[in-house]
Amino acid sequence: MLSSYPVVLIATRIRTEERMLLEAFRRRAVPCVHVDDRSLVYRVGGPPPKWRAVLNRAISATRRLEVSRLYEALGISVFNSLATMTCCSSKIAGSLALHHAGLPAPATAIALDAAAGGAAVAEVGFPAVLKPVVGSWGRGLAKVNDTDAAEAVIGLRDQMPSPVQKLVYAQEFVRGRDIRVLVVGGRAVAAIERAGEHWVRNTARGGQPRACVLDPGLTELAERAAEAVGGGILGVDLLETDQGDRFVIEVNGGVEFHGLAAAHPGIPVADVMIDYVLGGTS
Repeated sequence: MLSSYPVVLIATRIRTEERMLLEAFRRRAVPCVHVDDRSLVYRVGGPPPKWRAVLNRAISATRRLEVSRLYEALGISVFNSLATMTCCSSKIAGSLALHHAGLPAPATAIALDAAAGGAAVAEVGFPAVLKPVVGSWGRGLAKVNDTDAAEAVIGLRDQMPSPVQKLVYAQEFVRGRDIRVLVVGGRAVAAIERAGEHWVRNTARGGQPRACVLDPGLTELAERAAEAVGGGILGVDLLETDQGDRFVIEVNGGVEFHGLAAAHPGIPVADVMIDYVLGGTS
């Protein structure tokens, strides 16, 4: 019986979120084991492990993508799916999916080489934000206010060793409230506003989470954005201007949620995720 096999929590480290998930599985008496993604080895053609499902929380975007690829290919239910992880692992793929779904987003331009980076920035105008195509936690973001600053940042990235780091992803700078909505299985669960003095307000960079009301408009935007990238357990990041306009910035496939859970103590966030995982493997 599939239900007798353990759910496997693949995670690089046991952070607050992983502890919450493991405890929620324990309370339900659902077998769950932790496996460090750095320890995984699979011989192609070998038998699949006897796992009920994989909850993929690898920190590395590269390994996270390959975890979903590998175990989905073996016929195991993986959360999130390979399609979702592929879309969320690249800001280019994510932006294209959001645009295809007709979702509002800041003006965005992409250049495939640093030599064309200036033209990409010109497409969105100043001030602009230059972002790494692959990355999280607000790392590597640069707000540029003029051509000289843009050239300096692009020139620096052109010296990076990886071809991915040389790609230019330029986005219009939008000033507004920084909102994160957790969407699980197509349903918006809760939202927070991330407050801070700096324009980058990720909680990993010191942003302070506080509860945000999930009104119907915010709920619709977040759920549509989650659907656009393939669905699953997702963090949808939005900005809301003083005029009330809302823009979807990106969708995170490896969502951290300790700040959101702390801001909403009445919502059993980990249990909502586990309900979704178990519902997809019953």
